[in-house]
Amino acid sequence: MMNRNSFFLLGFIMFLTMTGYGIVLPTLPFLADDLHLTSFQMGTLITGWATAQLLTAPFWGKLADSVGRKPVLIFGLFGFGIAFLLLILANSYWQLLIARIIGASLSSGTYPAVFSIVADSTNDENRNIAIAKMGAINALGFLCGPAAGGILAQFGVQAPFIVAGTLALITTPLAWKFLREPEKSEVVIRKQSSYFQSFSILLQKGYRELYTVSLGVSIAASSFFGLIGYFMIARFGSSPGYVSLAFSVEAGTAVLVQFFLLERLYRLWKEEKIKKYGLIITVIGYTCIAFSPHWIFVMIGCVFIGFGQACVLPVVISLLSKQGHYGQGVTMGMNESMDSLGRIIGPLIGGVTFSLSVIFPFLTSAAIIFVLLLMTLRKSKLTEKHMSMEN
Repeated sequence: MMNRNSFFLLGFIMFLTMTGYGIVLPTLPFLADDLHLTSFQMGTLITGWATAQLLTAPFWGKLADSVGRKPVLIFGLFGFGIAFLLLILANSYWQLLIARIIGASLSSGTYPAVFSIVADSTNDENRNIAIAKMGAINALGFLCGPAAGGILAQFGVQAPFIVAGTLALITTPLAWKFLREPEKSEVVIRKQSSYFQSFSILLQKGYRELYTVSLGVSIAASSFFGLIGYFMIARFGSSPGYVSLAFSVEAGTAVLVQFFLLERLYRLWKEEKIKKYGLIITVIGYTCIAFSPHWIFVMIGCVFIGFGQACVLPVVISLLSKQGHYGQGVTMGMNESMDSLGRIIGPLIGGVTFSLSVIFPFLTSAAIIFVLLLMTLRKSKLTEKHMSMEN
């Protein structure tokens, strides 16, 4: 079992890593502007990162199962730091793109390693709470990162990249010295597979439904994050401050729910029920934004979205970890791949639908989550029918 100090250290590592990642986001467009990049080239810097994570996360997850969680986490942190420092030296589009791809490829093992350690070191009763709190720490780091990036950018366009890389490199020796590798008896690997064979997990019963939810939520959320600013400007003439507030409200709600509320909900309901209610709340949030007559309703919608996603995503990770047919590294690595795929597809769908109507991206996101809800309800009915037949 993971002790409190080890959990706090792992959370600290996750927070610093996500803060470092978030620091770069508001500054990357300015770096691209200094290099006179087109909007398409700027877009490839974002999708290139997500594509690299999509392809490499299963590899690192498999490696975490074979050589250990801690070495993969250490290497991911070190690679993360080096890649951000490489951005400082980039003086052309291709150098910038290669640095982004290297960074994503090397750091994509961090996520599966962290959640594998949590899954390996907790029992079924406590795992959902531990995963929820780790997810909250992850969201808190991402919430703080852009704000810190905006402040650091005043000292120069390269300052956030220096800080992001330094944070990762400082965290690396801390993880090496104090983080404990789970005991071999705690790690269960029932199915060995190659890199390409590991993708078959997406089709396995019990896994495919959960990965579909993870992918759908990611598509909807990435479309939301990509278009909410354009929507508020077009609909209400909002200033950057109001747009930033929308991001903060969504992320802040997710942090609060995962830190303080989910543990209470786990005592009342089973995980599948929490996931179902989370999907319903998320649908309401996207619909509220689409039909909002005032920017206040956008903020209310952001609260619903943050609340709903905070209920759904930790439950999905927890349920995946309990399937038990594949190693935790492969399982968590594939979940990161689904999230990355969603971050590629979502902005594309959002951009196309926004050109038709400013409300379509949010209605599309609501429709995607509604389909996931119907799929969840159908699965619950089939499960109840199967159990009644056995009895």
